[in-house]
Amino acid sequence: MGKALNVVKYDAGLQKLASSFHSGNNYLDKFLKEFVSLDDGFGKTYVFLSEGEQSIIGYYNLGLGYIEQYDNSITKKIGGAIHINCFALDEHFHGLLQMYTDDGMKINLSDVLLDECLAKIEYIRKEYVGFSFVTLSSTKEGYSLYCRNGFEDLEEDMGFSAKDSDIECIPMYLPLDL
Repeated sequence: MGKALNVVKYDAGLQKLASSFHSGNNYLDKFLKEFVSLDDGFGKTYVFLSEGEQSIIGYYNLGLGYIEQYDNSITKKIGGAIHINCFALDEHFHGLLQMYTDDGMKINLSDVLLDECLAKIEYIRKEYVGFSFVTLSSTKEGYSLYCRNGFEDLEEDMGFSAKDSDIECIPMYLPLDL
């Protein structure tokens, strides 16, 4: 899709840039400014930096989990998952068109960042730890982004652990071995 994005692992030296990041979602903005975004026990945060590294264009945080399936009164783990804990783009870049596919589908900057995120996930899967799914809890605003990139609503007999902030979100998953 053209030039590689300037996405780097987030560290305390970059945290000063978080004060000017505004995605339009208070939880996602606050997450980037707090220590939890640097906490290896929660996940790893990666930031998409502007040219010159003066601002954060977007970010994502990845952690581990699993999907369970409910069969009668039995709960079974059906596969490990990497969980996209957070995914956000600064509101100045929302809807920013990058290109059209051959069949006329719009590719926005959010799609490009998600593609980079999924490439990082595939690299982690290949090199470090196995898992079968990518999971996330989508806001209503992000739902169409995930749908057009292959994510599906979690089936009614499936589940994964959710945080309090996920209550109004839509649990989604992407199977990796189809």
